[in-house]
Amino acid sequence: MSQAALLVRDIEATPPALNRAARLTTLGDRPRSVVTAATGSRAEWAAQQDDLARLSTTSAHRTVRARHAPHSSRTRPDAADSGRAIADIVTAVKARS
Repeated sequence: MSQAALLVRDIEATPPALNRAARLTTLGDRPRSVVTAATGSRAEWAAQQDDLARLSTTSAHRTVRARHAPHSSRTRPDAADSGRAIADIVTAVKARS
């Protein structure tokens, strides 16, 4: 399948996935971490991210010194904040197993 055909397929599949996500009201006690970049976000974004964090009773919403871009702690020191948030959620999920 060509790249263009894959893109079309993915775009056509997105609305049903978004509809399912929009109907989601709880994740129960599944660990969840919402990470928001400290810079470059719209003013209302933090409140929307808070809403995502509230889907779980065991969640955290962190604002980190980062931006929406690929991270490497070797090339971007602020990526360490994002990395810690990811490591914390992995640890929480493993603790449930």
